[in-house]
Amino acid sequence: MTAKGQTEKWITAGLGVVCVVLVINLVFRGSSRTRPTKPTTPAATAVSSSPGRSAAARAAEDLAEYNPAVRLDEFKAIQARRQAKLDRNPFEFVVREAPPKPEVTAVAAAPQPAAPPSPPPPPLKAVGYTEKGGGVREAIVTFQDEIFVVHEGETFAKRFRVVKLTPAQVEVSDETTQKTIRLPIGG
Repeated sequence: MTAKGQTEKWITAGLGVVCVVLVINLVFRGSSRTRPTKPTTPAATAVSSSPGRSAAARAAEDLAEYNPAVRLDEFKAIQARRQAKLDRNPFEFVVREAPPKPEVTAVAAAPQPAAPPSPPPPPLKAVGYTEKGGGVREAIVTFQDEIFVVHEGETFAKRFRVVKLTPAQVEVSDETTQKTIRLPIGG
């Protein structure tokens, strides 16, 4: 037999011994975790052997035996209460009728002429904002395919005056309609 074959046999035998030791350890540890038996008293054997006791009563006694905080007398009192009858299914959606609206008689007023629609806002768009050295703020605004670099207080496109510049928006006053337009930067 070769040295390699002999080594493999020793390794296999060693692993087999380790497995046997682990199985024996499990068996002994598992049997020590079983529930210790209680010493039986004559009263306990008389109660447990009574044939008239129901399974529920035995289960309740077992529960009280292992958890002394369980108050079976209070539980039985709660179970003995009468339950309220429900007039409806609580899981069903009920549509309630709305109360009738009071009738209001109003004198018909003469129809007022509709106000003329306001003209659409000019096609202005604030594209960018920069702040140069010395606190000089500039905004880049487009109007009808033209690009303007504007400063606060400056007039551009012969119609608009820049009222206020902030990093978030450009406030422009339209000189022809006397309206103020707020343009968000990049919007």
